[in-house]
Amino acid sequence: MDTSIWLRWSTDPVALIGIPLIGILYARGLQSLKETSRSHHFGRITAFYLGLISLFLALVSPIDYLSGQLFLVHMIQHMILIFFSVPAIQIGAPLVPILRGIPRTLRKQALSPIATSLSIRFILKLFFKPLISWPLFIGSLALWHFPFAFEAAIENDVIHFLEHLFFLAGAYVWWWNIIDPYPLKSNLSKLAKVPYIFITIVPGFVLGSFLTFAPMPWYSTYSNTVPAYGISPLEDQQIGGLIMWIPGSFIIATALLLALYSAVRAETQLQMQKEKLYPSD
Repeated sequence: MDTSIWLRWSTDPVALIGIPLIGILYARGLQSLKETSRSHHFGRITAFYLGLISLFLALVSPIDYLSGQLFLVHMIQHMILIFFSVPAIQIGAPLVPILRGIPRTLRKQALSPIATSLSIRFILKLFFKPLISWPLFIGSLALWHFPFAFEAAIENDVIHFLEHLFFLAGAYVWWWNIIDPYPLKSNLSKLAKVPYIFITIVPGFVLGSFLTFAPMPWYSTYSNTVPAYGISPLEDQQIGGLIMWIPGSFIIATALLLALYSAVRAETQLQMQKEKLYPSD
């Protein structure tokens, strides 16, 4: 294996400029917020920057180059984006700090008309509704693993950018209904989050198992690159399928258990409050 691959960092200006800029705006916004320790404590800030760093590494480091060489690395990249970067950034409650970090003049002249537009607000609310966010997340995951779309993304930088954009957008609206990124609230109750997460396990499980047990490789593009790394294209796909299947299912199952715990805890607290208000004789 050529050791020079570790020097192959992406020169994509969107990621190189955009991701650090978001980090700067977030830090700038935190400085202007009052009572930062309450709303944006150390844990939230740490989660945000860990998510941002992982996003940068997934899109700019040699991981991005290797994703075009090995299917298994491509799956690692997707897992980082969907199951770590997005939820970690949302835990960091980025909306208020980033908006406050934008210079006031630009915020008023450029963002205020967008934020106050009824049509834009309606569209955004629509995308975050569970009946839209769930199909959007699962649909983007399934669509980009069809051979025609997957190979087009590998061969064309613009389509590759769109692939990542779809993944991030789909993951963002899906996780948003689970995490409740402060100060916003999910469209789902604590109890409703449980089936919302549960039904997500099956599509990922099915896609991962199909990739793992396929009798032949799905993506011909990797036939020319994979042998240089000492494995066959089919073995590469099988490992990639396992990466999607096992870690992906584990993360969703963990989110399911946490949501179930939160729902039971909220119900228990509600019941205790009722007993205090209406004590039995």
